Amino acid sequence: MQKSTIISFIFFLFFVNQLLSQEKTTPAESRKKNLKELLDYRYIGGFHSFERLFYKTVEYPEIAKKNCVIGISIVRFEVDCKGEIKNLIIKNPLGWGIDQQIQLFLQESIGNWNICSDDKYTRFEVPIQFIINETETNSTDAMMIYQVDLVGYKCKGDSFYREKLDLALEKNSDKKAYRYLKELIKRDPYNTELTSLRKEILDRKK
Repeated sequence: MQKSTIISFIFFLFFVNQLLSQEKTTPAESRKKNLKELLDYRYIGGFHSFERLFYKTVEYPEIAKKNCVIGISIVRFEVDCKGEIKNLIIKNPLGWGIDQQIQLFLQESIGNWNICSDDKYTRFEVPIQFIINETETNSTDAMMIYQVDLVGYKCKGDSFYREKLDLALEKNSDKKAYRYLKELIKRDPYNTELTSLRKEILDRKK
């Protein structure tokens, strides 16, 4: 009887632990987990081979580095079941030559995709972060992070732009607020608070 009670208690603890683990899963963690599984299935060599090709192919453009261009580029594309890349869209473009580097990377991936038999395995959304030094910014959403260290450069962190945004909103200066908001969304594109605020400002302009 005592042995049965102990086994039941162990199973109970395991069940509670599983529930707590599920509750702690964030939307970013869930997105990255699903994307990794998809790449492990569709890309030859899996996610880690896809990631290696990224770091081998992509360069952080000098002009982007010198202008402190930091952010998360959301790359959406399809790879049909024959392995052809289609409908490439960079949802949160960073400019300054970075978008072209991402396009080059995906071109280099052609020929490295596994075939499939179900269209549900063809759509990809890859968040890629570009960051300079240890600038204070959101680092939880990106699937791949390209960080460079530049001696003598200190880029402004997210809190700087947040303070400027709050001040502009207090003064009812939508024009300035929108400028700071654009920078924050570039760095944190999955932030629904920021995107909702952008919509409010744009609606007021109409």
